Amino acid sequence: MTKDDDSLPPLNNLFEDLMHPNPHINREAYLKMAFYWPKESLPLLLANLDHENIALRRISVKALGAFGRDALLPLAELFSTSNSNIVRTSCLKGFVQVAINIQEEFPPYAMKAIELAFLDESPEIILTLIPLLKLLEKQGIELLLRACRDDNILRASAAVTALGECDDPKAKKILKEMVDSPFVDKSLSESVIDALNTIEQRN
Repeated sequence: MTKDDDSLPPLNNLFEDLMHPNPHINREAYLKMAFYWPKESLPLLLANLDHENIALRRISVKALGAFGRDALLPLAELFSTSNSNIVRTSCLKGFVQVAINIQEEFPPYAMKAIELAFLDESPEIILTLIPLLKLLEKQGIELLLRACRDDNILRASAAVTALGECDDPKAKKILKEMVDSPFVDKSLSESVIDALNTIEQRN
């Protein structure tokens, strides 16, 4: 794509295409938003994160990934200031999409929002945050190690499973410690064994 005024797609047309039933048209629409109209379209997509239309929320989250690093600060600010569980979960899902697309370290302000999310007991937040930490690899491993020892069984179980999929010696070390520990919740023990088996099979 090249930025040529003669071929500049109208932003309202792109937003119409965002909800098209064809996923290829969706993708083309948000890629063009990020390329031609980044400053104009980014706040409009963020505004969709609390929309009652679930399909619009989901495609807006996916679209935010196309903005890469530029989406991280507004997502972090929105997560930190919103009281809506839907918005906060959508922000974390936006982080996931960015992490998939840029495959580089997150800046400190994004990590601060992630650490704030770690304190949230909402199941939706937990089940979105743990996969994000796994995607962040070295940046996420310490929080995953903390999470697997958490009193919240959902957080601990999700973290244990994620650690089983991590290519990091720290993951294997703590899982082995948990297998031998009498203090690990019985409901978590099976997940720990499964995670270790996953690591062994991969190696």
